[in-house]
Amino acid sequence: MKVEIEFIPYGEIRSRARDSWQALSRLGHARISRPRENSRHVGRRVFVTFSQDLDESFVELFRRWTAHDTRLLILNEGASTDRLLSRILDLQIRTPQRCYVVEGKFGAGKSTFAATLIRSLLERLASSLEANDDTENRVLDARVENGILRVVSPNFERLDVPIGRIPQFKDADASELQEFEIDEDGAFIYWPELDVHLGWAQLQQVVDPKAALKAAQKSGEFNKRYGKAVQKLRESTRLKRAGIPGLSEKQIGRIENGECRLTANAIETLAKAHDLAPNDYMKKLAEAQE
Repeated sequence: MKVEIEFIPYGEIRSRARDSWQALSRLGHARISRPRENSRHVGRRVFVTFSQDLDESFVELFRRWTAHDTRLLILNEGASTDRLLSRILDLQIRTPQRCYVVEGKFGAGKSTFAATLIRSLLERLASSLEANDDTENRVLDARVENGILRVVSPNFERLDVPIGRIPQFKDADASELQEFEIDEDGAFIYWPELDVHLGWAQLQQVVDPKAALKAAQKSGEFNKRYGKAVQKLRESTRLKRAGIPGLSEKQIGRIENGECRLTANAIETLAKAHDLAPNDYMKKLAEAQE
């Protein structure tokens, strides 16, 4: 099922990203509009504006036309943190999932680089909402700073991943980490020089393996893949099905055959049987699938 999305550009963004609005308006599930008295509320409403246009008129407009699922995308051209925070407070935005500030060199003119950057952001946002993927988030924006890969989804969910915990970056230097691209529909982040592709689910597994596991468990193929890994790891350590306290031999068999999902409780029990912490056990399972 596609999610209908309404973009409301405010201020200079309307003219400076004209080509982007025209491209988005051709999508069957997206429309570009201005708030009107007879405006029909759609599935998702997203206001888009430059930081310099966060004036009193915008505050009044946003507060009048906002709904529980309204989002605000701010392209910051150098406004101070204090000024942005003050405006966001004026807008009565109380949760980070309602608003995201993109830091970038958009430039004062209509440069090709700035137009391309803006268009890419808007198209990723529209494409991700069209996909309506319930099993994993996609990537709207990302940046590397102070040893952290900061990733944001189209729903403005944040994910902060310590670079040191990503195995693919073990030997990478700081300059290489900054050179990445985001897939056009947000499916993954790509580092060409390092030949590394990472999606939201993979990054989430680095930070919180259990959370990523819970999302992926909706897939029967996932259960079969991890079931085989559980069996492979158990057999490599010569641990018998009947020798795992807390899980019956029948339960272990069902997990290994992919007949049931690998729950958080099962992970903790299996990890203990292997004398491992749950996160370390999950890493072993991932290695067993390679």
